[in-house]
Amino acid sequence: MPKHQGELDGLCGPYAIANALEHCGLDNCRPEAVFQAACSALSRRRWPGVLWKGATFSDLQRMIARCQREIPAMGRVSFTYPLMKHPPANNETYWKRFDALFEEDIPGVRCAIIGVTRPSNHWIVASRDGHRIQLIDCVHGASNRRKNRKSFYAGSRCADPNKWLVDRRELVLIETVA
Repeated sequence: MPKHQGELDGLCGPYAIANALEHCGLDNCRPEAVFQAACSALSRRRWPGVLWKGATFSDLQRMIARCQREIPAMGRVSFTYPLMKHPPANNETYWKRFDALFEEDIPGVRCAIIGVTRPSNHWIVASRDGHRIQLIDCVHGASNRRKNRKSFYAGSRCADPNKWLVDRRELVLIETVA
């Protein structure tokens, strides 16, 4: 079976940024330009290790900052890190705070890039869809899917090996601005 993006490289960070911008409706923001700006944000010493180890949360922040400087269309979206300094204490609190970020009465389009640590380290675009999580991903055959929230656990350990683990502080909120 042929390999697809993500199976042999750790470049899901730049893909997640490009996918989040597309989800927010930035059609005039070329994904190739986003990918190039994001990759050029990392220092030479991070290469080629980032290809097989993936991007850290700090790397992702640098990529976003570089894209914001180099791509004018990105002025129509904001990027915030609402859980970074004060991560939720437990899984239940995480999902309450996640839901609050997606309240219906807040104008604009919004999504998040979340850090998943299981089944593998991965950056993925997510938004709320009722009690399910809408995932927008760069993995072939699974680019747009919904998962039940009970399929996730926000924390570093979970006894259920079938649950996806989400790092409680690694969430980037992306939303359109007026």
